[in-house]
Amino acid sequence: MKKDKKQKLNFWKTMSQYIGDYKKNVFVSVIFSLFTGVMLAVQPLIIKYIVDDGISSDLANDAKMKVVLAFCGLYVLVSFLRIVLFGIAANSMYKLMEGTLSNLRNQFFSSVQDLSMSFYDKTASGELFNCIMGSPMNNIKTFLNQVVISVPYQAVSFFISVAALLSYDWMLTLVLIVITAVMVTLNTLSRKKIKSIARDYISTENQASKYINDMLHGLEATKMYSVENNIMTKFKKYTASMREKGVNMASSIWFEHAKPEFTQYLGTAVIYVVGATLCVYRGLSTGVLFAFISSMGIILSTISSILQIFLNQSSAIAGLEKIMNVINTPSETPEIGEGRARSVEIERESAKNKEKPCIEFENVVFGYDDNNKIYNGFNCKIKYNESVGLVGGSGSGKSTFTKLAMRLYDIDSGSVKLHGRDIKEFNIHDMRKCFGVVPQNPFMFQCSIMENVRIAYPSATNNEVIKAMEMAHVHEFVNDLPLGWNTVIGDGGLSLSGGQKQRIAVARAILGNPDILIFDEATSALDNISEGLIQKSMEELMKTHTVIIVAHRLTTIKNVDRILVFKDGDVVEEGKFDELATKDGAFKELLTFKD
Repeated sequence: MKKDKKQKLNFWKTMSQYIGDYKKNVFVSVIFSLFTGVMLAVQPLIIKYIVDDGISSDLANDAKMKVVLAFCGLYVLVSFLRIVLFGIAANSMYKLMEGTLSNLRNQFFSSVQDLSMSFYDKTASGELFNCIMGSPMNNIKTFLNQVVISVPYQAVSFFISVAALLSYDWMLTLVLIVITAVMVTLNTLSRKKIKSIARDYISTENQASKYINDMLHGLEATKMYSVENNIMTKFKKYTASMREKGVNMASSIWFEHAKPEFTQYLGTAVIYVVGATLCVYRGLSTGVLFAFISSMGIILSTISSILQIFLNQSSAIAGLEKIMNVINTPSETPEIGEGRARSVEIERESAKNKEKPCIEFENVVFGYDDNNKIYNGFNCKIKYNESVGLVGGSGSGKSTFTKLAMRLYDIDSGSVKLHGRDIKEFNIHDMRKCFGVVPQNPFMFQCSIMENVRIAYPSATNNEVIKAMEMAHVHEFVNDLPLGWNTVIGDGGLSLSGGQKQRIAVARAILGNPDILIFDEATSALDNISEGLIQKSMEELMKTHTVIIVAHRLTTIKNVDRILVFKDGDVVEEGKFDELATKDGAFKELLTFKD
């Protein structure tokens, strides 16, 4: 089924959606390109007059030269106009082409950001990067470059030249028609082959991109486990496969292009033979023959160019299919319709006044795939300004709780409520602003520490950022850096320790003063000093916020209001730390195991 959809993709209808504000460039480009085509077609006609009315005429030598110079001057003028007109058309066309591609890239990136986490679970970031910066987009650009620059003026020159040829000699025109038919037939047979080869190459390139992306992110692990040789061996296999597919594609495209090109050369030779015969035995003038050959050159060149465009269209369609498959992927967490979203602020105040839970799970059924359900009828409530610790073994469902609360995934059935309303009734962006999250491995953007902290709130003042950093104890190490908070963090934050990154993440999470703070195993890999500082921040925030702590180290949840013990996707125990620690149950087993 997917294959059929790909074959039905309409390239031009799809691309026309991304023209946007560049529609006026279409008009400018076409008009000036058409005039360029007229100039191109007129040039061979002037050659006829140079030869017949000048060089081969019965005029006196001085008169001949005057005619030749006059028409040569006209030829130069026409050539100059052709170049200027084409320059104007090309400049407008480039703006159109680059603007359209920019809109396509923007739409692709926007679509990728709107997709749910389940999409990223199945799709590597390297594959997405390849779509927007690799062969798919480059193939489209190459094709558009040829079409928008060449087709309009070539079409005009083609029809004018055909009309001129018919007026010269019908027999030469008939030979040219046969040559053209052969070239078109060969091209038609070639297009399917090139489209298949292009798809195969893009698929291979995607696989290589995924692997390279993973390895670049895992360089530290590669060195740690001394597997450089194994990684390099596999890397060479991918590059070898790309090399073979690339050579095969390039060779095939060259060979398919060579077929009509050779036919053009062979046809030109035939035209010379037939033309010479007509000149010798039927009195065809030399000027007409020269003009015919010049016009024929324009026609064959135009046909050859258009046929090459058709061949490149196969590669462009394959690339566009890959991109549109991502753009057209429906989000598994769709946004509520415009004008129907409830106000987070209004519902929050209403829920507080009515003493409704801050977060509520009702009969939730959910699994990351259809075969393995994490929750089967899960129920849970968290009050406002309550601090809750979530504990349990791996895969018990504690981290899943936070992901579903933020609607990173949609549940299979039941409901997840925030401020007494199903989270699907809120605008996703506004709803997620209610949460401040500190993950186990926070992502650091390649910008300054100040910009990393205010990444979600770029309009925050310096004083607000400084206050958040002080609360998160970021200032205790930032002040020692040469550029302070203007210090630029490198790729992945490798220049920072785990504790430093966590403190920046805490500052980032609390800057917008969210209703709910989530610490997802935020101290599991920290040293004692860093853990103590993070713990201190969490305890301060517990006084004024709803705080959810997914705990690996049970000592971090000693002072929470309530602990929920997860097992097999359900809460099997709940209570305070001291209460659960003295009771024979799942929590005591975890505590004993940790000790």
